[in-house]
Amino acid sequence: MSFAYARLTEITTLGVSAVQVYTNPTGTTSYVRTLILHNTNTLGEAVTLYNVPDSSNATGTAAAANQFYKDTVTSEDTVFIEIPAPGIVMTGSHDTIQGVCHTASLVTIQMYGGLE
Repeated sequence: MSFAYARLTEITTLGVSAVQVYTNPTGTTSYVRTLILHNTNTLGEAVTLYNVPDSSNATGTAAAANQFYKDTVTSEDTVFIEIPAPGIVMTGSHDTIQGVCHTASLVTIQMYGGLE
């Protein structure tokens, strides 16, 4: 299979508990290279992102051990997170990127990368 750059997710919002933003498709290797966060709130929003490996062929749980981003996105600001090549490499069919923010539905996220 050849490598193809792609939008990995449509724009979606984060919740107050960890939600799956992206799930690696079965039989595919995903390379997460860019994540874009946008805070629509008039206040800063604390955002945490996790690279969660599968757990015995099931979706794993977000925890401090798999956290890769934690910061406050300022009011009405956009943050670009660039992951150096090869990116976050996801190979398991239940590997996920999960995210959480302080106030539900006020921070959007979208992801870009490669599929192989």
